[in-house]
Amino acid sequence: MSFGNIIGGLLQKGLSGQSHDRLRAGVGKTEAGGGADNILTSLLGASGSGAGAGGTGGGSGGLMDLARNFLSTEQVGGMSGAKIGGLGALAGGLLGGGLGGAAKGGAMAVLGTVALKAWREHQAGAAPGDPNVSAEPDAEELKALTDPRTEKLVLQAMIGAAQVDGHVDEQELDAILGQMTEGEATPDEREAVREAVRRPVDLQEIGRGVSRPEAAIEVYLGALLAVDIDTEAERAYFRDLAAALRLDREVVVRLHRMTDAPLV
Repeated sequence: MSFGNIIGGLLQKGLSGQSHDRLRAGVGKTEAGGGADNILTSLLGASGSGAGAGGTGGGSGGLMDLARNFLSTEQVGGMSGAKIGGLGALAGGLLGGGLGGAAKGGAMAVLGTVALKAWREHQAGAAPGDPNVSAEPDAEELKALTDPRTEKLVLQAMIGAAQVDGHVDEQELDAILGQMTEGEATPDEREAVREAVRRPVDLQEIGRGVSRPEAAIEVYLGALLAVDIDTEAERAYFRDLAAALRLDREVVVRLHRMTDAPLV
């Protein structure tokens, strides 16, 4: 069971009104370091999203073409020419509403790319976008970042954040799921998401399910983009989530600054 399309749909439809701009902020800082397209290609190739979204298979070519076309729309038409074919354009296309349902599955690849870059820069003690920091994923990182179990953890963390935020209930969720086709979300996947919304999210369970720090960062990042942090309850949720995921404080601060999210 894969939740990648549903995660993309939730981000696209806006559990957070600021999620698009904040993801673009993180993507821009990732792209500044170079090599982001290579990371994305590896992730899409590992997860198979390239074939589903662009019809070209085995990589990000189809998604990149869609992203280029999306640049002509008003939503991201102001992007510089340097962004064409880059990760910034792709993120705008995936989460801006202009590429259709098939591209939503690439949202996990975008999250994974930003997460991996943030982790490598943390390890090196480097500033965001440092071009000297390589972020090419190895086999174990690819496996962790594209694992369906990681998708489920990202979704759970997003739902938990939205529950605290008060912006998600079954009616709203049904409205989002109702806009997705059968190919984007199966009946079993839809019911699994509805069940997750009905019960409180167990952060300790999420923490136990994470096998590597890169995946932990990806989970936190998904939740961070799901809501606008403006209450103490939301700040407490992210402090507790970071603790459950065993994330270093510096990593948390880095993610918030990359995405222009308030510190907690």
